[in-house]
Amino acid sequence: MRSVMKILMHIVCGLVLGSLCSVASAAAGQPAGRRVATLQALAAHPVFFHGKEVLIRAEAESEQVLTYLVDDQHRLLALDVSPPIEGTRDRLEILGTFYDVGRLEPTDQRLADYPFDRLAERFFNKPWPGAGDLPVIIAASSRPATELREATLRTLALEPEKHIDRGVTVTGRFRGRNLYGDLPKAPGKSRWDFVLVSAEAAIWVVGKEPKGNDFELDVLARVDTGRWLEVTGNMRYEMGMVLLEAGAIRLAEPSTDAKASVRVPLETRQGSPPEVIFSAPLQDDADIPRDMLVRLQFSRDMDPLSFEGHVAVTCAGNRPVECGLSYDHPVAFQLVYQPRNRVLEVRFESELERFCLLNVELFDGITAADGARLAPWTLSFLTGA
Repeated sequence: MRSVMKILMHIVCGLVLGSLCSVASAAAGQPAGRRVATLQALAAHPVFFHGKEVLIRAEAESEQVLTYLVDDQHRLLALDVSPPIEGTRDRLEILGTFYDVGRLEPTDQRLADYPFDRLAERFFNKPWPGAGDLPVIIAASSRPATELREATLRTLALEPEKHIDRGVTVTGRFRGRNLYGDLPKAPGKSRWDFVLVSAEAAIWVVGKEPKGNDFELDVLARVDTGRWLEVTGNMRYEMGMVLLEAGAIRLAEPSTDAKASVRVPLETRQGSPPEVIFSAPLQDDADIPRDMLVRLQFSRDMDPLSFEGHVAVTCAGNRPVECGLSYDHPVAFQLVYQPRNRVLEVRFESELERFCLLNVELFDGITAADGARLAPWTLSFLTGA
């Protein structure tokens, strides 16, 4: 009876997580976590940013009791932001969630505290806005925008208009040809175009293949996406996309800008701490196939960058000492976060050992998208023959 129950549990796990992965694959272009954006990018790609947490710098002005973020061509309603004095503008840095309200149902609980039905009647003379009618950012925090003096990847993404046609040198992590959906659209300049990421900011690098004397990266290979590059070139800004026309590319160490940005979030309202709500295999499961993927599902949207350096996998195996391995040794793996369903995949680089007691440990430092911390957690299971 116990063996029958175990088989049934494996079937259920496979069905549940199989459906999760198929949906996640369909949504591979949707990044999780905070994203740097501009008014032009939000206007050009509302579907991509819809429902996402964004960080934006813009001029704010008031109209009666409403506050708008504005530039020469765009105007975005901002809620939970104090309006400037009538006739003046304040430059603000705002962290909030972007919605194209017409893409949501009137009963959506995320909008329960806001009078979008009355705004639709006022602006469009209908009970609810249509898709594209009413884009809005609901702020979690706002503050005066201080001057950003140093040109980093993050400052290029936040205020690209200040760096247009200027030579800059930035450092970021190679992400291939948008393999993780960090950006909404590809520029299509060449077959070597690739994304460079630093914390919550992402830009396109165009005009040069990602290789040098001691390295050659493949824009279609996820295995290369852990490398850091320093890129020098001229910056352009087209259709909401920041493009760095590369003149020189070399390997680099992680930037201090990225470390500071990931670990020190803006002051904002944090939700409840995230939890692991499902795993495959299950806790203390046995006779697990040695080529199985480990999948962990979280209760909240997670910051994908916070997993780096905070996950470890060890095997308490049955090999004798003369094999060169201790009874408790590390296992090589890669991490892939599927944002649509909040699933973290742990993919092993080789087949696991027989009868190995595997421990997947999540250490302190992993956070939800709003900075709420995950408590340390461990999954243990036994591989089969």
